[in-house]
Amino acid sequence: MVGIGSYVSYPLFFNKGDGRPIKILAIDQSTKCSGWSLWENKRLLEYGMLEANKKEKNAIERMHEMYFLIKELIRTQNPNYVVVEHVQYQNNQKTYNQLSQLQGVIFSILFERNLGFTLIEPTAWKKFCNIQGRKRVEQKASTIQMVKDEYNLEVPEDIADSIGIGRWAVSNIKVGQKEI
Repeated sequence: MVGIGSYVSYPLFFNKGDGRPIKILAIDQSTKCSGWSLWENKRLLEYGMLEANKKEKNAIERMHEMYFLIKELIRTQNPNYVVVEHVQYQNNQKTYNQLSQLQGVIFSILFERNLGFTLIEPTAWKKFCNIQGRKRVEQKASTIQMVKDEYNLEVPEDIADSIGIGRWAVSNIKVGQKEI
């Protein structure tokens, strides 16, 4: 694993040796609702949301459910590479712990499938996408507006975040030694 500035990659560069188009899956993970977007050669192909049972109070059970949802998403979308938002502490230790554990669950899926990945700091992709606001709610609104302006889409915040992550990814992830 290699860290460069505001992101960490495993491996640092990935090779597109199998002849498939370059497909990057961007994930904004949560134990309740994870947004995702799929990109091919810098173009947004698809997006969606994975939802665990909202009535389930046990975070471990939701992670277990999210494990299967993310695993199936990766199986059906067949990406070459995955970008996941790095966990950021936001004054709630319990939430931070749960998101860190879910990130480990996602790592296990990526290791099983031998998929390279990058963890991107929220501040890095938000700066790249020119997301405004100091408070979380202001940043969420700004991200939703960016997606509407740039892609003519009206989506909920989890999907909007995944599109912002993907937008950063297709402009910054390298294939071999070349940009995508």
